[in-house]
Amino acid sequence: MNEQITRAQPNRKKLSVGKFLKKNLPCWLYVLPVMLGLLLFTLVPMVTSLVFAFNDYNPYDPDPAYQLTNFGIQHFQYLLSPKGELFPILKSLYVTFRYVIVSLTLQIVGSYCVALFLNQQTKGVGAFRIVYYLPNLIPAVAGTLLWKDILKPDTTGYINMILNTLNLPLCPFYSSPETVLPTMLFTGVFSWGGTAVMWLAQMQNVPKEMYESADLDGANYFWKTFRITIPMTTSMLFYVIVTSVIGGIQQFSGVYPLLGVAGDEVRFIVVKIYEFAYDPAYDFGMSRACALSWILFVIIGSLTAVMFKTSGWVYYGEEV
Repeated sequence: MNEQITRAQPNRKKLSVGKFLKKNLPCWLYVLPVMLGLLLFTLVPMVTSLVFAFNDYNPYDPDPAYQLTNFGIQHFQYLLSPKGELFPILKSLYVTFRYVIVSLTLQIVGSYCVALFLNQQTKGVGAFRIVYYLPNLIPAVAGTLLWKDILKPDTTGYINMILNTLNLPLCPFYSSPETVLPTMLFTGVFSWGGTAVMWLAQMQNVPKEMYESADLDGANYFWKTFRITIPMTTSMLFYVIVTSVIGGIQQFSGVYPLLGVAGDEVRFIVVKIYEFAYDPAYDFGMSRACALSWILFVIIGSLTAVMFKTSGWVYYGEEV
């Protein structure tokens, strides 16, 4: 019987090296830039940071043999010890996750409502889509510096200048611990355009027949939204949650320019890593920054694993 199976299989000719390269070389050339980028800018830095985290790294020693010394877990112990940096790190994590939870909730609800409006066949909605997406083209650092000037706590800020003209009390915005988070959430509204566009693309992939059937049954707009649109876009919802959580925890360029104004209220965990790495007050700061980066990597990996483990509510189009 084995002989029959062998005879039934088609004869596969082995390609020579020249023919193999001629057939597959263009494919490898297309993916080569991505592979080199992952190797040089992701894998190599990760391995290097892991080496630094388990050693006392001193880049200023003229002898390369003494730049890496004292192999061990001393930097992890220092970061996780109550006598070390545990409590400042916990405070940074609290500030980070407080921002992530609140901003993610507002972003999902707000951008989804915007996408529902953009999905309507209304006159002029195309122009509104373009205008609402334009703020996403501004780099994060430039946008933060722009808002920092607009929202200055004195009358040199444009918003407070208007309030002062109207004889209204001035708002401290970034300069007060009570108003930092609301101010960041307010400025974040103008970056919802990117998420709204993704929602819009997913909404337009919902089969029109489902809405037509619902119309024949007399369903109103809200019934169709909660029973058709939202369930059919849960795959995009899951994607937005995962990427927003990861991006929010890694928030840096949007908050670091505010450090001199808002202080500890914007000292997110990645800002803390940056301070470890480049503040000369810390001994072996680069090693401690790398160790904290790997701790953050474990936190993000654990949260991502939990989100994927509990993703049974997500609907994918190929499911029957």
